[in-house]
Amino acid sequence: MEQIKKSKISPGESTSAFRIAFVIDLILCQIGYISIPAIAAAILMLFWGARLFFKNYVYEFNIKKVNYYGWLLAFMASNVITIIVTEYDRGFWLSLGMILFMPMIFFMFYGLHIEAETEDGRKRIYKEIYILCNIMMWLSLIINIISLISLYIVGRSVSYYFGYLVVYENRFTGLYYNPNLMAFTSFCAMFGCHILWQGYFSEKTSGKPLTPKRRVPIVVSAGFNLAVIFLTDSNATMLIMVCYIVIYVCYRIFGGKKINIGYALKRVFGLIMLFVVIFSAVFFARNIFQKGTTQTMTAEESSNVFETNDDELNRITFEHQNKNLDSGRIKLFKQGINVIKHHFVFGVGKGEITKYGNRYNDNKMKYSDFHNGYLTVFVCSGFVGFVLFMLFAVCLGKRMVKDLFKVTPVIKSDIFPCLASFIASYCVYALFERTLVFDVTFMVVFFWLVLGYAVVCMIRYEGDNYKSCAFFSSSFF
Repeated sequence: MEQIKKSKISPGESTSAFRIAFVIDLILCQIGYISIPAIAAAILMLFWGARLFFKNYVYEFNIKKVNYYGWLLAFMASNVITIIVTEYDRGFWLSLGMILFMPMIFFMFYGLHIEAETEDGRKRIYKEIYILCNIMMWLSLIINIISLISLYIVGRSVSYYFGYLVVYENRFTGLYYNPNLMAFTSFCAMFGCHILWQGYFSEKTSGKPLTPKRRVPIVVSAGFNLAVIFLTDSNATMLIMVCYIVIYVCYRIFGGKKINIGYALKRVFGLIMLFVVIFSAVFFARNIFQKGTTQTMTAEESSNVFETNDDELNRITFEHQNKNLDSGRIKLFKQGINVIKHHFVFGVGKGEITKYGNRYNDNKMKYSDFHNGYLTVFVCSGFVGFVLFMLFAVCLGKRMVKDLFKVTPVIKSDIFPCLASFIASYCVYALFERTLVFDVTFMVVFFWLVLGYAVVCMIRYEGDNYKSCAFFSSSFF
């Protein structure tokens, strides 16, 4: 019976190969002139993923094994209703495409935990995490080194059909066509380095101890990624990085201890101060690094010349030209609220954000997203879809926190705290960037992938008490 169960929920190496290949290709989709063939490859991979999805989840009826699949299916159904009841124009196909993409991230990535209900399955998933983190570590190191070299040699913005390379509006963008994408990808690579740094995980997965020699490339890659994040001047990425550090430190303080309200309240002030100190220190370090890099570049004759003749733009300072701390996000938030007022129940769908945004904001809606993942879900899916999505998030989040803090101190040398810290910090990051669902991008796919990996750890630590839930566990209410 065990062998039969394993064959039904363990699709094999093909699903791991697909996930790794797709994530790496989405990173390449953000890289300069490589992006066009990478996008073409991603489209082909979607057919590969669709085949695996139907084979392993639909044909073998494994969707019901995915935790809280009921909320996810209900959310997808609400979005189908949205495209039926909403007055659609050219954006219909984009909205439909987003709905068709949802099963991929919900089940092929988050739902990967159904492959880990056996010991062999868990080992394969852990091996997948190890391989992916190593690829990201080396890939980011190579890309960042080339990007920094191009900064000093070229030293100006290079026009590209998706935007500008090397430098964009005084911000370092390197080989990427957007500095925010470069910053977030570098943070994810640093996160991968942190996972590889966990000696227990690395030794159990690779079969080799994590010696000082093996730690060298991890430190070097993390250092280059941090430098890149500083130069991109991405405030949102700085925030997710600080949140990740604080949340991980918080676990190290509370992990393995019985938590009660009195104990937690005694530590609240200290945690707030910790956040302020780390936040201030990181931003101070960024400021110093930016000024130091600017000084070294001014020694090069061609290092501070843009293609434009505007002297103010020619001077590279690695700072936002837009001095507003929110970078226009407050305005986008207000515009999103204006759309919600008119389409509160089912929303307008991803493809029609610009159309309805302009209709209710005097034609001043310039973007097809609100740089706020939660607001985007509300606008696209309406109140019904937003509630269904948040019910899924709350149910899984409560269970994850419970598992994280109840297990023995052995977990401190494992990767579950790293994964949980990433997820929590990403939920904060989602308040300021294009995230969560309605984007076929690296950041969206990587989030759902990490979420799936975290549930694999939950299965391991819950042991015999683990159970799949269609909607909510009996302990939720």
